[in-house]
Amino acid sequence: MTTKVKIDRRRRRRIATAISGRIVYPGIDAECWINQMSATSALVEVVPLPALETPVALDVPGIGFSRGITVRHTGQHVCIRLDPSLRKEQAMDDRLSDLAKTQTNPSLTD
Repeated sequence: MTTKVKIDRRRRRRIATAISGRIVYPGIDAECWINQMSATSALVEVVPLPALETPVALDVPGIGFSRGITVRHTGQHVCIRLDPSLRKEQAMDDRLSDLAKTQTNPSLTD
């Protein structure tokens, strides 16, 4: 019997964020909903959807702006590959890890 193992090639773990943010790309400055995020990628709901390969800036509360490029559409969402500096990537990963801890253990927010 053969068992397939799913390999996650992401450098950073993706966190279910469900937070509002802001996205800026040529001609658009819009509110958005960030459904999932890691320090190197984000799954964002925004209208209108930016075209693929569009440079964007994503403003995340508590983290700040991160620049990236759109890589794929999934329904009403756009996947963004973020390109932070190594220092900012580590800070974002730390902040997202803190967010994940409070989501899995609500007593931490009391």
